[in-house]
Amino acid sequence: MDTLIPGQMLGSYRIISQVGKGGMATVYKAYQPSMDRNVAIKVLPRQLAESPEFAARFQQEARIIARLEHPHILPVFDFGESNGVTYFVMRYLEAGTLKTKMESGPLSLDEIDRLFTQLAEALGYAHAHGIIHRDLKPANALVDEHGNVFLTDFGIAKLLESASPRLTQTDAIMGTPAYISPEQAKAESVDRRSDIYSLGIILYEMVTGSVPFVADTPLAVILKHISDPLPPPSIIKRDLPEPIERVILKALAKEPADRYASAEEFLTAWKRALDETESSSQGAPEPKSAPASRAGMSVSTPAASHQPARRQTGWVVGCLVVACLGFSVAGIGILFFNWQAPAFLSSPTITPFPTFTSAPPLPTETLTPSNIVETLLTDDFSQNDVVWGTLTEPDNSVEYDGEALRMRMSVDNWFVWSTPNNEKYENIHIEVTVVNNDGAPNTAFGILCNQQEADESYYYMGFTPSGEYAIAKSETGETDIFLTNDDQWAVSNVVPQNASSYRVGADCGNGILTLYVNGQVIDSVSDNSYTSGGVGLFVWSGFEATSADVTFDDFIITTLE
Repeated sequence: MDTLIPGQMLGSYRIISQVGKGGMATVYKAYQPSMDRNVAIKVLPRQLAESPEFAARFQQEARIIARLEHPHILPVFDFGESNGVTYFVMRYLEAGTLKTKMESGPLSLDEIDRLFTQLAEALGYAHAHGIIHRDLKPANALVDEHGNVFLTDFGIAKLLESASPRLTQTDAIMGTPAYISPEQAKAESVDRRSDIYSLGIILYEMVTGSVPFVADTPLAVILKHISDPLPPPSIIKRDLPEPIERVILKALAKEPADRYASAEEFLTAWKRALDETESSSQGAPEPKSAPASRAGMSVSTPAASHQPARRQTGWVVGCLVVACLGFSVAGIGILFFNWQAPAFLSSPTITPFPTFTSAPPLPTETLTPSNIVETLLTDDFSQNDVVWGTLTEPDNSVEYDGEALRMRMSVDNWFVWSTPNNEKYENIHIEVTVVNNDGAPNTAFGILCNQQEADESYYYMGFTPSGEYAIAKSETGETDIFLTNDDQWAVSNVVPQNASSYRVGADCGNGILTLYVNGQVIDSVSDNSYTSGGVGLFVWSGFEATSADVTFDDFIITTLE
């Protein structure tokens, strides 16, 4: 059958209704009894399932797509083939698309910044995992009830491109004419810069209210992308600030080499243009969202709490002699200190934590990062090949405990870290098993990466058994920055509450920082401040905590593509 009907079963899913249809696929709302939830099912053209070659390619590409987990990428729950029907199963959203949002009226600069930030960060995450979208457009960016965007249809165009002999000539046109890059329009090979062009068209449309090229036929539009000069957006929007126009013009250069090389570079240029616009404008500038990984998400202000106090430059207490004690032997290091007001796991209130903002729910499937290609270091803490820094003091210690590394503290707000060597690593995935021995719910533990020669410059990411988490950047002499959740604390329902053990993971590379627990993504952010450096493990005792006792085991570092 060409059309699925309500009540029909597709695998384990019961079709409810058809909710959309395009040139590449048909989308249905369906019910999944095993999870008691509605899902969206995207059904690909029926004739594709007749090809054994496509079936094999579909399985391969679908697995890659399903491993994408980012707060602004629509998760793929399942995929399969049933009775000649090939399909993807995704999260179902009742709200509309970015296309319908733009059609409802002009967007403010603040709203454009918020939406563009989410799109760019999601796209950068996919690119870092080796996936090019190939059909980026507002209709492929779903919008939920809070106004947040979720990119979808990653890899669909590539799948259909590989099967184009089985499609009609009209169906086989890959990409959407209004948003297609010149090189894709010419059927040349594409890379991430093709997506940068399409994202530039979306930004052009958000700013001006229309796409740059229109014509009577799709072919005519495609030819304009290839040969016609780009109409400057200021022709349509006369009051468009020059710095913003420059960013758009560069993103829409005809030659890929003249565009931004990555989504991160594009986003950075956009933020810089906004800053230039604000500083040069007269009177009160239009407010814009902060340049953070989850900029502009609809979040509530923590109740009865202040902005978490930050570390004050050069002010350290609780350390003997002149400064905090550093212990280093043959590249093995440990540092511990007590900040007056740590940027992580501290609170200005009498309770251990302020009220947190919950992060959006993420899919529950346990997934392993798909781009691990080479093992760089493994350690079971048997001291046979790798020796970590250790130290014993009355109030804190880092010691081997059998075949594990154990960190203990009996003072609050103490941060202890240890490193295995002096090696510098770049573009890596790290994992370690963690046991919170005393069950303290406000003890944080996690991974440190890209540590610079200056000991206080690094990224750190971790969480507590009660679910609080942060991905942060420390820089010598500067205030720590929360890179997650608009520089605010967040709580993730992905973290199992007070579990007996956790498998903590982290990606540090390609400008992306991702925190995992038990193979699931907690959060992911973009930052290019440090591109390589040392690695380590840390424990931070909570605010007003009486103790912290954490054991680490089965440590591994692998490369990322």
